[in-house]
Amino acid sequence: MRGLGGRRGVALAIAAVLWVVPGAAQAGAAACDGRGQAPAAATDHELRTSVLCLLNQVRENHGIPPLEFNESLRRSASVHSVSMVRSRTLSHYGPGGSTVTTRVVRAGYLASASRFRVAENIGAGAGQEFGSPRAIVSAWMRSPAHRENILDRGLRDFGVGVARGNPYGHDGNAATYTVDFGTRWH
Repeated sequence: MRGLGGRRGVALAIAAVLWVVPGAAQAGAAACDGRGQAPAAATDHELRTSVLCLLNQVRENHGIPPLEFNESLRRSASVHSVSMVRSRTLSHYGPGGSTVTTRVVRAGYLASASRFRVAENIGAGAGQEFGSPRAIVSAWMRSPAHRENILDRGLRDFGVGVARGNPYGHDGNAATYTVDFGTRWH
């Protein structure tokens, strides 16, 4: 897939949204402080926290309730980000054909759900201009499918995963991001 913004630009994949109907608290403004940092200048925690904060700021600006941080979704997203860097592919499908649904099931998010809905945004970029949390969230907001997930009032929970490097090479100043969104009913 061709990245946006040139050779070193942000690469995005089409957001996957699944409906299945069988039979961070909002981060504080200070958490967004690292939003413009290049991956090499920030910790994984700072990158994740900035993305969480930025997504909730976007929702707040559109009058949409904030997403709630979920540790199971963070684990699912983290595993997928690492997998994409290792397999050198930017895709919603993981090795062995895993999907966002199979990954969130493995992470325990759907353990007692009778109905659920999940969605996923992925992206990768290098440097401050293309790999910072601000650059990734901005790219998602310019992509209709990714924007739809971020602004979806029906999605309540989310977790962010970050892996160093990107699917196109292991640039030390690059990062690959996954956001897994979900809603479940018991």
